[in-house]
Amino acid sequence: MKAAIGKRVSIRFHDPEGGFRDLVGYLESENSLRNRHGELIEFDVEKIAIYKIIEEKNHSAGHGAPLSIRIQELERVLTQTWPPLRQEFFGKWLVRTSGKFTMRANSVLPTGKAPYGEPLDDVDKSIAHVIAYYEKEGLVPTFSIPLPTYADLDSRLFDQGWVEKVRAHVMVADIAEPALLESEFTTLVSDNFDDAWLALQDDYGVADLMRGCPALYASVFDGKKLIGVGRTAHADGWSALSRVFVHPQHRGKGVSKLIVNALLQASLNAGVKKSVLQVDSKNTTAINLYTSLGFNFHHEYVYRSYQKTLNLLSESCC
Repeated sequence: MKAAIGKRVSIRFHDPEGGFRDLVGYLESENSLRNRHGELIEFDVEKIAIYKIIEEKNHSAGHGAPLSIRIQELERVLTQTWPPLRQEFFGKWLVRTSGKFTMRANSVLPTGKAPYGEPLDDVDKSIAHVIAYYEKEGLVPTFSIPLPTYADLDSRLFDQGWVEKVRAHVMVADIAEPALLESEFTTLVSDNFDDAWLALQDDYGVADLMRGCPALYASVFDGKKLIGVGRTAHADGWSALSRVFVHPQHRGKGVSKLIVNALLQASLNAGVKKSVLQVDSKNTTAINLYTSLGFNFHHEYVYRSYQKTLNLLSESCC
């Protein structure tokens, strides 16, 4: 059964009164599954007569399993393709640390059942543990909260004074053969980056994170001048786009579209047919661009940081 966790299964049980009864749903643990209504059902493994994995059709991006399971899948992909330098589980809260350069790799991601993600202890004691852990590391305690799954956890943190730092859209798309774009610029895709690639967006602080997962790097040139960059990494059949950036003097010239198209084409060439990205909910220009390229909203997440630590760090800098 352990190998079937996360997959859709049909389980037949011996009924104590004779005969059998069946359950169908997505296996969440060795003794629980979530049915098509989103209800979590626990069962006695000793009463299983037989079970089978239901072979899934090749669902398009953002469809198929219940929303909560799809969110878990995408958040897992986003962590694998932007891996923290250190991570450990506190119950089913994934505690990630990587220095001071990125919130995703320096935040707690709940991964268990709603409403709070199954931390190791009582939720308030677990929040206190997070505060102590990150303050010891010299970091601001921060949660990355996928919504709507963990809306109750988000509300609890809000009530305790945690502040929203970023709210982001997670968008997904099926990768179609990108249209050929006529452009005066040159686009190249490589499996590595150099100092010039890092310098365009001052990405030196996340270089080690990017090296933590094999990836592809797009570069757009105006003659010999680098004017745009982007990255994608692959995990579990997904292409996760990140670090798309265009030099301010070259914005509005279609450079972002060149970057995204090049990364999607490279992913398709590698046999990857679905793509996911994250974008600040306030960045309507980028959202409109990605929508024009076939991306659709899947879910959102919010970063919440501990106000008292933010205040202390602010005071220490003055």
